Amino acid sequence: MDYLKTKEKAKTDLKILTDFATDSIKHICDSFGPRPCGEESERKALEYMYEQLKPYADKVWIESFKCNPDAFMSFVPVAGACCTAATAANLVAATKCKKSALGALAALGTGVAGLVGEFLFYKQPLDPFFKEKESGNVIVVREAKGETKRRIILSGHIDSAPEWTYTYKLGSHGAIYVAVPAILGLLYTGATAAVNLVSKKPCLKKKMALGQLAFLPAYAGLFAFTNNKKYVDGANDDLTGCYVSAAVMKYLADNDIRFENTEVICMPAGGEECGLRGSKAFFATHPEMKNDGVETVFISFDTIRDEDYMMIYEKDMTGMVKNDKRVCDLLKNAAAKCGLDVPVGAIPLGSTDAAAASEAGIAAASFVAMDPAPARYYHTRLDKADILVPETIEKVIDVALQTVFDFDEQGI
Repeated sequence: MDYLKTKEKAKTDLKILTDFATDSIKHICDSFGPRPCGEESERKALEYMYEQLKPYADKVWIESFKCNPDAFMSFVPVAGACCTAATAANLVAATKCKKSALGALAALGTGVAGLVGEFLFYKQPLDPFFKEKESGNVIVVREAKGETKRRIILSGHIDSAPEWTYTYKLGSHGAIYVAVPAILGLLYTGATAAVNLVSKKPCLKKKMALGQLAFLPAYAGLFAFTNNKKYVDGANDDLTGCYVSAAVMKYLADNDIRFENTEVICMPAGGEECGLRGSKAFFATHPEMKNDGVETVFISFDTIRDEDYMMIYEKDMTGMVKNDKRVCDLLKNAAAKCGLDVPVGAIPLGSTDAAAASEAGIAAASFVAMDPAPARYYHTRLDKADILVPETIEKVIDVALQTVFDFDEQGI
């Protein structure tokens, strides 16, 4: 089926879809506000989208899952505490007990394990220490007319993040001003522990141990890295992704379009901001999507605002996970048909739900339109509905529709 031909006679055009998206985002922000994973406001937003999207699909349900959302960003203060403890252990090792340096190394190892496990690999090592909560994903399915041979899943995340204190107070690079000195301090403290263990020069050991004190302000700063009492509205990150995906379902339903052999799924996910919890739960619940013989792709739309920074991510999870080049090409070619030259690259920091799909063995990629600096509004109270950019949302809805029609026609 040709997308351009359907546009010529569509009852619902891109302007209507964009208004649908922006009006819905404003309603969610006004009615439910910030949406921490596992809290009532997130659940209400999920239920709102469930009711809103029912008319556009054959099957709609909310799929609940359990998670420990407060664990994810806890790696930051945990690292601060571990580095502070290691500093104290090194001071003792330099003046009294050499073996205390082993305690310093153990403390640093704990901090690094939290950082690597939670942030670099999203493996949840700190989860057992935090309260379990219930979140959910909305699953919206528009079935094929005949035998299902292809399946495309479009997703955004409905939860919002705790505010990043230094991004809000100091600007785009505010977090770096704290993180970089803390990382340097960690390395210096590790070197100090090694010196304490092997050096026979008391003066050197003492000087290095005292030198650690210069990094204590950076370690202290880690405790205020996120403000867990202030969650953001998340209008752009990522209600825009939810409603780019939802707009596709509305377009297909309003214009009575049903593909012969392609199933289309929209999945507004919970828990992305706490370690891709929703998308991970979805693929754990549906292993058949990898093995049922249906060609399946997953596309995450995340933070659709800044047209100049549109990017298709081939490498995800801070470059640790490789997405599918074929899906990247599908998106890039669809964008080109819509008049956009969108580059393919690697996400510099953080992750999208596409990484969870790739790890589950599903062909996936993500489409993002945000300054990776990061943007001034990223994870701050500035991410409100009044800074939405409808023009960018409209263009990406167009790309999403073209992608779905191209996938139906040719697969990957």
